[in-house]
Amino acid sequence: MSLIKSFNIKNKDIITIVGAGGKTSLMFSASSFLKKDYKVLVTTTTNIYVPDPKVVKFDDMCILDNKNKLESILKNDKKGVYIIGSKIINNSNKEKLKGLSFEILDKIAPYFDIVLIEGDGSKEKPLKGWNDNEPVVYNKTIKTIGVVDITSVGLEINKDNIHRLDKFKSIINYEKAEKVKLEHLKNIVLNENGLFKLSKGEKILFINKAENIKTKENSFQLVREIKSDNLSYINSFVYGSIHNNKFLRYD
Repeated sequence: MSLIKSFNIKNKDIITIVGAGGKTSLMFSASSFLKKDYKVLVTTTTNIYVPDPKVVKFDDMCILDNKNKLESILKNDKKGVYIIGSKIINNSNKEKLKGLSFEILDKIAPYFDIVLIEGDGSKEKPLKGWNDNEPVVYNKTIKTIGVVDITSVGLEINKDNIHRLDKFKSIINYEKAEKVKLEHLKNIVLNENGLFKLSKGEKILFINKAENIKTKENSFQLVREIKSDNLSYINSFVYGSIHNNKFLRYD
């Protein structure tokens, strides 16, 4: 299935993407497919690296201080991808785009057909735990997509692989395991302090990097275990590969 059909993205959707292991890639991949038919806002409620125009396809980018440019973007009816943040900040030799408040989103979201928001930070690591105030999910979100990296199974449980390690251990009910197991991913998805904490609207689990027999088998098994749990409140399951642009929906 196509990315758009797999996640059932449609006009006037406001989508927040959380988790680790492909959030930013999913957001920009989706926007690249949507741009020919929709006016798309791409933004964050946290911080994202300033996208490289040689890598990411977008039509314009601006910050709130540039009021003339912002007004031009909001008032035009041109289809395309528009990236908006509150300001540019420097972070370890890499510039970041600081996100938008809910109040600003309330004002500008109606000017777009589709809004894609990254609502989580993971320091570019494949797994994470969550502080009390994250993820930051916009209160008018219609779909929350939670991203899990299936290739994280087998990784060592340490600070190199996991952002907020102590929080992660608490969520997975850590018992001196040395490596990540499918059971740990299941706990991340289902724990009330895990992936879908503070989520709004329809909840879609996306299992990324299912690109070979083993990772596909692990994806199937993870979905089966989650669906068999009475605590499961996930509305839809998608597994596949952003890199290969291959997606399957499992309802």
